[in-house]
Amino acid sequence: MPAAVAEPLISRKASKTNSNSRLAESSRIFALIAPAHSYRASVYISAANRRQIPLVFFTDGDPSVVQQDVHGVRLDFADPEKAAFEIASYLRDFSVSAVFGSDDKVVEIAAQASHKLKIPHNSLKAVQATRRKDAARDLLKDTELNVPKYIKVDCNIDVGQLPNIRYPCVAKPLNLSASRGVIRANNSEQLIAALGRIRKILQREFGNQALHEVLVEEYVAGSEHALEGYLSHGKLDMICLFDKPDPLEGPYFEETYYVTPSRLKEQTQRQIQETIEKACQAYGLVFGPIHAEVRVDGEKIWILEVAARTIGGECARLFELVTNFGLEEYILNRATNRKFQSIKFRQAAGILMVPVPNSGIVRRIEGVTQAQGVKHILDVKIDIRAGSKLTTWPEGDKYPGFIFAKAKTPELVEKALRKSHSCLNIVTMPEFPIKISDSI
Repeated sequence: MPAAVAEPLISRKASKTNSNSRLAESSRIFALIAPAHSYRASVYISAANRRQIPLVFFTDGDPSVVQQDVHGVRLDFADPEKAAFEIASYLRDFSVSAVFGSDDKVVEIAAQASHKLKIPHNSLKAVQATRRKDAARDLLKDTELNVPKYIKVDCNIDVGQLPNIRYPCVAKPLNLSASRGVIRANNSEQLIAALGRIRKILQREFGNQALHEVLVEEYVAGSEHALEGYLSHGKLDMICLFDKPDPLEGPYFEETYYVTPSRLKEQTQRQIQETIEKACQAYGLVFGPIHAEVRVDGEKIWILEVAARTIGGECARLFELVTNFGLEEYILNRATNRKFQSIKFRQAAGILMVPVPNSGIVRRIEGVTQAQGVKHILDVKIDIRAGSKLTTWPEGDKYPGFIFAKAKTPELVEKALRKSHSCLNIVTMPEFPIKISDSI
């Protein structure tokens, strides 16, 4: 898309003048930056509408996706520094409480724009660290936190050139999320194979801009957990702690079950919160939502990653289904300094990101009605249709669907999710390459 300087996407129901006038009357405007096709953007917009929080929405996407009652602005995000300048210039005449990026791709733009507007924000260095696994590890290695031993390795290295590595290890792309390209290796031959596989993933994702370096770190055993939180002046408030009851031991690390409240001891939960807060301090994160992943191995808590954003997509929907408050509503209230209501799970709850059974073309999905009828199941949401393409991890990054549950205890939630999943049968067929003949 050609560069566009602050092109307004105002509702047909209101002129730009009227829209700007309404924004100017508010003392607590929230600005959201979201790339095209972001699944987080719509939930933030809906939350702002419910709470009557004036919102300016910056996107590089199609203007038709902007709702009629949203003050939208289209920009080119190809040059992050230029985009940040244009966002700050557009907002300078308004009273802006916060500028957030909905996704990892735009958190750097949000940090730069916030800096120019002189409003609370995370530094550019801090958010860049959350987007690069090597930079994040570098900032943690000199702290008291548990950090796995790690090195950077070129994807093109051969087995004879491998440095001294302790096995098992895990190879990770520096800048991909959702466990894409993350592979465990138990020996040097497996590691070389993993590096070759990651190289192909990066090439498909980034083309000639692909980074050929990969983080290789020692494998950390233990249970995995995810924390959703909010930072204010560097202090971390824990919104929710999820258990991941499926053991994530590799060779690939596709996530499946998230269940809350955590079944860990309260002392361990406090230690997780304290550990993540210290990690945020090491990164330089001080403001806004964070999503963090940890492993707990006995008395040790290991930081896997911290992202300067909320949890993704359908996982966030879980909050609205089983609490008295949506996650995005909570974040918006905090960011605009309104009175906020704590998110309370009145019952145990959980979500299953339905695993991809195998790569191929979907023929049909069986058992959805039976899966929906399992006790304690709130919803079974299938996102794929016949003819869709499925790809298993580590190349894949999309789930066939999601199952939601709530019950009195985490154990009942997990049991319901597993039973519901057992009802589903995703039938696929191989994807055959099409050869075009030279002759008619």
